[in-house]
Amino acid sequence: MRIQKDNILIRTATVDDAVQLNKWWNDGRVMEHAGFPYGLGESLEDTIENIKKSDEFNQLCIIEIDGKAVGELSYKIRGDTAYPGCKICDFDYQNKGYGTKIILMLFEFLFTDETINSKCRIERIAWDTMLENKRAQHVYENKIRARRVGVRKDCWKDQTGRLRTAVDYEIRREDFMSDKN
Repeated sequence: MRIQKDNILIRTATVDDAVQLNKWWNDGRVMEHAGFPYGLGESLEDTIENIKKSDEFNQLCIIEIDGKAVGELSYKIRGDTAYPGCKICDFDYQNKGYGTKIILMLFEFLFTDETINSKCRIERIAWDTMLENKRAQHVYENKIRARRVGVRKDCWKDQTGRLRTAVDYEIRREDFMSDKN
């Protein structure tokens, strides 16, 4: 996968990206928002194996801005639904509007890529965020115009033993495409 718009590039991760991904995933400051304040504790070998598992229905990608790796993105496709995840890991690039642009680029790709949609037409994209992540919820609801479809109270326990609540979102093909026109 390779999509570019202006100074933002989203590309499939390669084994050459393993050291950077491993550094981000094991950094508690980067992973705290996802409930992993101590990082993932993943070995470099496991990161390399994760990268090698990518295919057209299960992608792990690097986000570059102005040629610099600043974050990661992934998606899985099951049936007619895509399940994405996105994280700007470089703190210097957070809170600058890049997240919205990156998400919109990914969603447009998922709904329009001929290779993916010829094998399984993507009808919706579904994801979640933690209840405390108000910044993400603002982007999803006000900038991307996704639908909040539910809240799962105390659905998992983070590394500190704290129960966490997730907010579920979705956007349907027809809603996304009509917003683009």
